[in-house]
Amino acid sequence: MEQRCISVSTLPSGSHVLEFADGSTYEADLVIAADGIKSVLRDFVSEKPTSLVYSNRIARRSVIPSEALKAVKTDIMRPLTWIGKNKHIVTYPVEANQKINVVLFSMDSAVPIGAVNIPLPWVKPTSQDELQRDYSGWGEDANIIIKEMKNPSKWYLHFLHPPLSSYVRQRVVLVGDAAHAMLPHLGSGVGQGLEDVYALCSLIGDPRAQKSHLDVNSHFWFGQQLLSNAPQAALKAYDSIRVTRANMVQSMSTVMGDVVAGRGPGGGTIPQIQEQLKGVWHPIWHHDLVGEVKRAVANAYGPRGVL
Repeated sequence: MEQRCISVSTLPSGSHVLEFADGSTYEADLVIAADGIKSVLRDFVSEKPTSLVYSNRIARRSVIPSEALKAVKTDIMRPLTWIGKNKHIVTYPVEANQKINVVLFSMDSAVPIGAVNIPLPWVKPTSQDELQRDYSGWGEDANIIIKEMKNPSKWYLHFLHPPLSSYVRQRVVLVGDAAHAMLPHLGSGVGQGLEDVYALCSLIGDPRAQKSHLDVNSHFWFGQQLLSNAPQAALKAYDSIRVTRANMVQSMSTVMGDVVAGRGPGGGTIPQIQEQLKGVWHPIWHHDLVGEVKRAVANAYGPRGVL
């Protein structure tokens, strides 16, 4: 049965009550808000209205059978980015090379981010005529690909701007797009959501975890003594590692979209774009997540074997 959460409130006990659109309610000690880019619970965590803004970028998407692109001279059986001014095309094989996923990106660099409001829905059908008009002059291979884009869809890309300074309030914790909705230009949005879940599950799933560890501002007592070196609360530990990391990837994703559209901070010539692309994925792919989470768990509960 599908239920849509519409609000969250706090009880004197510290637990939370979730209210759903059908009038039902549910009480929980911990709320993990994984309710996506249009998160209802995000404003509770931020304590103020947050902004999903239109990025002035559009993505047109389609999946094409590989057989239909035999006339393309470029080797499209490997991931490619076709770069142009204010536009770029991404192609890569899927389904065991039987199909090619195609995304045509375009941006309006003359308009400030957040200046344009796009009415719902943010995903609409589009036409081949529009694609051919907007990508006129992109060369023979691009023309072949565009002509084979059957029933393309048009996505108005939004993201969270400005980013959140915290993903936790009381016992409500944000993960995934609810916490850090970002642009797709590094292909890392889902990966950051998985990192969120790995970190959170490691912290609250530790055998030493207790309900008291869910309180960000909790204090820990031994007999009548307040421990000055009490373990850091689990949700605070989560917040301390995930906000910096995910917000960095979100920022890099926006910059990457500028770079491949010839609008990067280092310039738009081919050599300048190549220089800006060097090592761009290194901090994402080679981050020591396991080590970082182990340190966070130790900060929350102390070293293994210490009560």
